[in-house]
Amino acid sequence: MTQRLGVSKLLSPLMDDTRAMELERQANGAATAQPRMNDVLADVTHPGMWSGSELLVKILDGVADGIAAHDASGQLIFINDAGARMCGYESASVALTMPAADFLTRVEVFDEDGTALSETELPGPLAARGRVVPERVVRLQLRRDGRERWLSVKATPVLDRRGAVRMSISILRDVTRERCAEAERDRAVRELEMERARLAALVDQLRGSADQPRNGIR
Repeated sequence: MTQRLGVSKLLSPLMDDTRAMELERQANGAATAQPRMNDVLADVTHPGMWSGSELLVKILDGVADGIAAHDASGQLIFINDAGARMCGYESASVALTMPAADFLTRVEVFDEDGTALSETELPGPLAARGRVVPERVVRLQLRRDGRERWLSVKATPVLDRRGAVRMSISILRDVTRERCAEAERDRAVRELEMERARLAALVDQLRGSADQPRNGIR
């Protein structure tokens, strides 16, 4: 029997239906007027083409967002190329050959307040232990060159029929540009406030000078 896979069903626990369907359209490379995703998959998973799992990997590699999966022990078992690059790896194949501890030898991870996170505090491993991470913004600093990257991460556990955690799925979105724009805006506001305070002090100084009697004038 042909295996049918729906990307939007896989991702729907992590985001609203509209976003999930948008990712499905990105992955499939099809406009809404084209055949449904499952019909396309049914056509291309016949013998001699790809298996369902191989096709799913190809689809997820075409998604702009990073997608990662960890098993119940927290070990990375899948990541697409976009997610691997966000996490400091050259490609998904490189990331998947590395032990779990390798990630934190490449990057330092901080929360929004600047507190360093350990491996067990990362969203993916947290979800692999049964915790839902609705959205968390983290800052990655590459150890090799000090470059920084901000990621918005959502992670959710995937349960079997008995309710036991089998794996977790994480969605990673690079929000570095947005964060840099916010930082630049905050810097501009601080400079404006400092200039305003300087001008106010200057005006007060000039008023004080004007109120003082001039020499020889009573």
